Amino acid sequence: MEIKDLAGISEPLKRLIEVMAEGFGAVSRPYLIKKNAEAKAYEIRVISEAMAESRKLLGGADYEDGKVKMMGSSETPSPILSLPERAANRSEYQELRKQQNIESVCANAAEELANKSEIPEQKPEPEWINHFFDIAEKISTEDLQYWWGKILAGEITKPGSFSLRTLEILKNLSRQEAENFVELGKYVLSNKNIAFYLDPKEYIFKKDNTIGFSEILDLKDAGLINDSDSLGFFFEAKTSGSTSNLLYSSLILFFEREKDTPEIENQVGVLTKAGTELLKLISVQPDMEYIEFVAQKFKREGMKIAWAPFIREDGENLSIGDKTYIVTEEPA
Repeated sequence: MEIKDLAGISEPLKRLIEVMAEGFGAVSRPYLIKKNAEAKAYEIRVISEAMAESRKLLGGADYEDGKVKMMGSSETPSPILSLPERAANRSEYQELRKQQNIESVCANAAEELANKSEIPEQKPEPEWINHFFDIAEKISTEDLQYWWGKILAGEITKPGSFSLRTLEILKNLSRQEAENFVELGKYVLSNKNIAFYLDPKEYIFKKDNTIGFSEILDLKDAGLINDSDSLGFFFEAKTSGSTSNLLYSSLILFFEREKDTPEIENQVGVLTKAGTELLKLISVQPDMEYIEFVAQKFKREGMKIAWAPFIREDGENLSIGDKTYIVTEEPA
């Protein structure tokens, strides 16, 4: 599809088509509107073609209710192909699977971009595009295809959002590790410079969830959490009338000083750069009990703490909803 054929398509989707064309060649408009039924039909067609070849290679196979059933040689003829023919069949099937994976990732990206109306003039770097599609063609798990689609959409709307190192880390992430990271995301706070969670022994490990000590170690090994256990996050000493902020999921927390306060420090676990970038991909329901726990950990005499829905950030200005103040016990 050429750009002249893109009348009626939004600018973000046009950019997606440009990126797809640069990444793996000519594309067609249906990639951007593929629904689940269409994707399933495509899957069945690919599998059917593979089954036809398997009857030549392996003596026969059927595909029923999502399962492959091998058939004996007495049930179907099995002419023996030459080694070059078998290699060609295998290569063709692998290329079909790669194409299916790429199309699924791009369809997810299109859904992410469907409600966007504007994009920056800057485009993703060619090196990034090539590296992305080299990885995406091997991603066959549906959940991970969703993440890769969000990454592609995020890089189109804000080039530089995801580094090449982050792509490599995500490439090696298992489905279980991804699920554990999403679970940990329920407790991650951030400001402009750091994303972190408070000492997990004090709250996270006490909750009925899937995150425990071994899962934390796995996420460290995966490159999503800093491997140091002695890091601290602190608010600098502040004067009366000043306010500090923390982002938590879709909320923003305010720490308002009515008196001068000294430096406030808490032991934390810190996400790596890759973990911080991947945090943008997940959306979690705020844990209101955790907000109260955070408030109590940072509370000092002469401080009021509130939360509000975070709408957007425009330069130095924050757009928020109505504030709700948190009642906490005065620190000893």
